[in-house]
Amino acid sequence: MWEIEFSQQAGNYAVDSHPYNEDVLTAIMNLTQSSNGLPNMGNVQQLEEWCVWEIARHTVVYEIDEFGHMLYIWIIKPL
Repeated sequence: MWEIEFSQQAGNYAVDSHPYNEDVLTAIMNLTQSSNGLPNMGNVQQLEEWCVWEIARHTVVYEIDEFGHMLYIWIIKPL
């Protein structure tokens, strides 16, 4: 199981755009259940520990910290 931490920008978007962004937030929370920190839906590109994920009409940029079992959500932007 993974823990999730949001950057200030991503956290502000999550709060300020609710409930219109509920689908992408649900998808992000579902990442906590993945075995490797990678999503099982949407389009994801991975470069080392960085991921760019297109899901629910949004782009999510996040970092996987395997040692700390953390997912750092840096950016959430609508497409």
